[in-house]
Amino acid sequence: MGDDPEDHIAVLQSQVRRRLDELRPIQPGSEEYGPATEAVIEAATDLINYEERLPVLLDREPRRLSLLIVRWSGVVTAAIGVSLGVAAVAGWSSQWWLLLVIPVIAAAAVLLWLPVPRPQGDHLLVRPGPPVVAVGALVGTVGAVARLPLWIVGLGLVLIFGGLWHVRRVVDR
Repeated sequence: MGDDPEDHIAVLQSQVRRRLDELRPIQPGSEEYGPATEAVIEAATDLINYEERLPVLLDREPRRLSLLIVRWSGVVTAAIGVSLGVAAVAGWSSQWWLLLVIPVIAAAAVLLWLPVPRPQGDHLLVRPGPPVVAVGALVGTVGAVARLPLWIVGLGLVLIFGGLWHVRRVVDR
């Protein structure tokens, strides 16, 4: 985020005080009074504008973390989908499991291109869905490659679709 917001506010407040201290000894109606008054108003306006932007500035890092969670979950999901495809092509699992690659890669694409809500938006609510998608992809892939019961692969698909449903529900608000 750069500067500490409290430090920046202190600097802006000191500028307002300095301008006020310059204005106080000047007699109203004198030539210097108008420009000194404008300087006080300008310094106060800078302070007010910064304080109005402060909530957005403070929410930048949490939004960045939300964005990283969504994108890395997409990368992990894509890697799992590619691994499943390699396993099916190499003969480590049935070639029918190539069909599972389609929803896994599609889920990864959704996460990689998902618009994460802006700062002060619902980006915090998006966070739980993407890891659920990645876990679902992992459960489904492990179930397919390890030849576990079909319901485990189904559980993976339910997790994928449930995570995507959650993400889309939050983003589409």
